[in-house]
Amino acid sequence: MSSGSLTAPVHRAAARRPSTPGSGFRPDIQGLRAFAVVVVILEHVFGWPAGGFVGVDVFFVVSGFLITGLLLDEHDRRGRISFTDFYRRRVRRILPLAMLVLVSTYLASSLLFFGERVRATAWDALWAGLFAANWRFASTGTDYWQTDGPVSPLRHYWSLSVEEQFYLVWPVLLVAVLGLAARRGRYGSGSRWAVGVVLAAVVVASIAFALWEVGHRPTVAYFSTFSRAWELGVGALLAVAAPLLARIPAPARPAYQWLGLTGLVVSVLVITAQSPFPVPGAFLAVISTALVIAGGVGGQRLMFPLTNRAVGYVGDISYSLYLWHFPLLVLIGAALPTGGHVVALLTLVGTAVLSVLSYHLVENPVRRSSWLERRPPRMPRPTGVARVRRIAGLVALAAVTVTVGTVAVRTSSSPQVVPEVAVVASQRELSQQIGAALDAADWPVLTPPPGELDTLGFTRGDGQGCRPSVPEGNDCTVTPRPRRLAVVVGDSIGSAWLPLVRRVLEPDGWEVRDLTYAGCPFLASDTVSPTASITEACPGHRRAVRTVIENSRPDLVILSNAYRQRFADTGGNPSLAEWEQAARTAKERWLGAAGRVVALQPPPLGPDPKTCITRLSAPRDCVSTLSEEYRSYAEADRRVWGGKGSWYVPTTDWFCLSGRCPIFIGGVIVRRDGNHVTADYARRLAPLFDDALTPVLDRPSTD
Repeated sequence: MSSGSLTAPVHRAAARRPSTPGSGFRPDIQGLRAFAVVVVILEHVFGWPAGGFVGVDVFFVVSGFLITGLLLDEHDRRGRISFTDFYRRRVRRILPLAMLVLVSTYLASSLLFFGERVRATAWDALWAGLFAANWRFASTGTDYWQTDGPVSPLRHYWSLSVEEQFYLVWPVLLVAVLGLAARRGRYGSGSRWAVGVVLAAVVVASIAFALWEVGHRPTVAYFSTFSRAWELGVGALLAVAAPLLARIPAPARPAYQWLGLTGLVVSVLVITAQSPFPVPGAFLAVISTALVIAGGVGGQRLMFPLTNRAVGYVGDISYSLYLWHFPLLVLIGAALPTGGHVVALLTLVGTAVLSVLSYHLVENPVRRSSWLERRPPRMPRPTGVARVRRIAGLVALAAVTVTVGTVAVRTSSSPQVVPEVAVVASQRELSQQIGAALDAADWPVLTPPPGELDTLGFTRGDGQGCRPSVPEGNDCTVTPRPRRLAVVVGDSIGSAWLPLVRRVLEPDGWEVRDLTYAGCPFLASDTVSPTASITEACPGHRRAVRTVIENSRPDLVILSNAYRQRFADTGGNPSLAEWEQAARTAKERWLGAAGRVVALQPPPLGPDPKTCITRLSAPRDCVSTLSEEYRSYAEADRRVWGGKGSWYVPTTDWFCLSGRCPIFIGGVIVRRDGNHVTADYARRLAPLFDDALTPVLDRPSTD
């Protein structure tokens, strides 16, 4: 998960002059920042604590409290709120370092990656620079727990975007409410009550919307500003209620803060990737953060875990820590795909060094400078050095904008005509090519080109499911029935095998029909997909497939599923016995009308070539090994489909030699991601699949 947007710390000198209780400099809040950024980094780098991503919620609450407190303080002191001053401060605190990390990440990506991934990173940088990264990732279907492709090194900018979008609206709404209260003769506490009522309505509406969105669009809900606004709103409510919170008895304040800190620790330990987010999953973290903040209003109490100098300094540089750690993790991980602990160590060291330098050389100098400040009418003209600095800054910003924008909007070149990939003549020849690939020290010319892997997908609309259960799916009815009918069923693994099946059967007069649905395996159990719409449509799709098989009585059914699944009734990954029973039940109950049934073993899992094939990697960095889990599932697969009435086609030898599996064979990239075979490599295997089908098609179906 990604942490929140870690707004740069409030200027300490300015923070010590408030008129609002509790809005002065808060060492405990710096401690909250430190806690949040540390658990986020630990979760990203080590995968522990599992709930480290709740740091996003801590930061949203802290930000809502601090920014609203500053706005109310300004209104109390000056009788108004200046939009110009507010947004000037936001730009000065947020933009310089954010742009530095964006440009650095893009330049590093362009040196490390190929083609489409570089262009995708450029687009990510452009959207992040416009503070709209959350909608970018929501629209492209990024899922934090089930990522199907390479992770964007700028994925963490989504939370910065949420926060800045909130602050495009909140100051305007605050001014409107305060102005309306003033016209009605309400001042002081009366105007705060009005603001509190509006905020409470915003919080309730956001929570209600988030509950709906989590149930219908969980991935979008995670990134959505509308589903996250309530967290910033809770922090803002604390600022509005500061005069009341200041009345908390002094002896009770430590209890509030220790209870809140305990709740935060519990939240990062009990919340997991499967918890519905942001509601109700974020409730504990938000409430706990609110308790810590509330306990410190009106009187500071030293809580050593949050207020010691070391933790305070981590809180000071938390914005830099957050921005640098994730690009370093992704880029170093790509440069050293087998680095393991080395990647973690380099990420942590690099993050610390860059964050300290950024804080002292970029964040603080810019925040304390007069950049964007309005000069008094008779202010002396800037010196030559200052003028050069300003011009250089403008030129640099313009260059960055033009460079990133130009690369981002540049579309990929016209698709090249790829020469037909030669098929492999025999298993012996293929094994020799696998051995050569395992021994290769350098990358050969690869097909498809590594830079085009991001553009690959299923062909002919394959894997879309069947209407009407899937509204945008295929018409799966078979009318009129062809003389020789073959259907392919299963999830996206079955979809990926379709180019192979067509290459072998269609020249012999077969009509091949696609009945696959990506994310919906052909198993007699309700399964859970990372995409909620697939989970909902899957049972109806299976019924449609069974109806097609019963009505059309196909001569041949070819089936292939991914081994790893999530079952709804078990709430997670099923046991091997449960998976085997679900496959056996599907065979016995759903395929009785089929002539012959062939189960095609899925490819072994391995590293995503879009991540492991880089300008710095070697072929050995992309070699995978057969896991014991894969071997166990393969044996269960054989037990189900290798018996009477069906045939099992093992494919391990098509990918691996002595348990080791390269990413390319004979110059052809084997998989386009972690488990889907490329169409080029699938077609290359046609003679081997043809040999496997020969005894099936020559044998009576009752055999």
